[in-house]
Amino acid sequence: MVPARLASTIKAAMLAIVALAMATVAHAYEVSPMRIFLQPSRGQSSATIAVNNIRTDSLPIEVKVLRRLVNPDGSQTFQPADDKFVIFPPQAQIAAGQSQALRIQYTGDAVTESEAYVIQVTEVPVNRLEQSGIQFTYNFGVAVYVQANRPRARLAIENTRIVEGKLRFKVANSGNDFAFINGQQLEYQIGDETFRLDRDALTNLVENPIISPNSEREFSLSLDNLIDGTPVKVRLSRADG
Repeated sequence: MVPARLASTIKAAMLAIVALAMATVAHAYEVSPMRIFLQPSRGQSSATIAVNNIRTDSLPIEVKVLRRLVNPDGSQTFQPADDKFVIFPPQAQIAAGQSQALRIQYTGDAVTESEAYVIQVTEVPVNRLEQSGIQFTYNFGVAVYVQANRPRARLAIENTRIVEGKLRFKVANSGNDFAFINGQQLEYQIGDETFRLDRDALTNLVENPIISPNSEREFSLSLDNLIDGTPVKVRLSRADG
């Protein structure tokens, strides 16, 4: 049995965490859309991002552009790429309850392989004399894909195996466009049994689903009842819906 004083302390701590979470939500803002596809070869070089300030005070923001590179292990590298886009406005002060439209224009060269960028909307910290302690700020990253002419991903699965109780395999993308493994259905066969992971299940298992053009990605899925060294076959198919 938990002593009454300890139980009271735990309850107070939990209430404090809930209050902090509620305060965090109350001071957030909204950005949409969160994913944009541009295809300059077809005249699609620009888009609009909406920033909605749902607070009761003003929201100062600034906008930066980063090139997004996905490594074979799924980790990501981000590089400054402000020279590839024109953003208007690059900074804004959004009044309480108001929205700001951000116009983005890709100004880089035509690409033979699709490229990934992030439009980073960053809240600018404001020093207020009446405030002290920790100040929370929020950043949003809008994924922008600049696609090649006739973009297409071509996937093949290689080197399937079970190691340390995990299903491991390599996905090679020989196409000129990005692929997203969470838009697929995965089947794996062990002996005479076939198991299926639908799009939702695969999304929950894979932290970073992106496979860059002309590249390879290693995936490792934690699944039940896998025995090391057991032969396994894996197949990806387009998910319905």
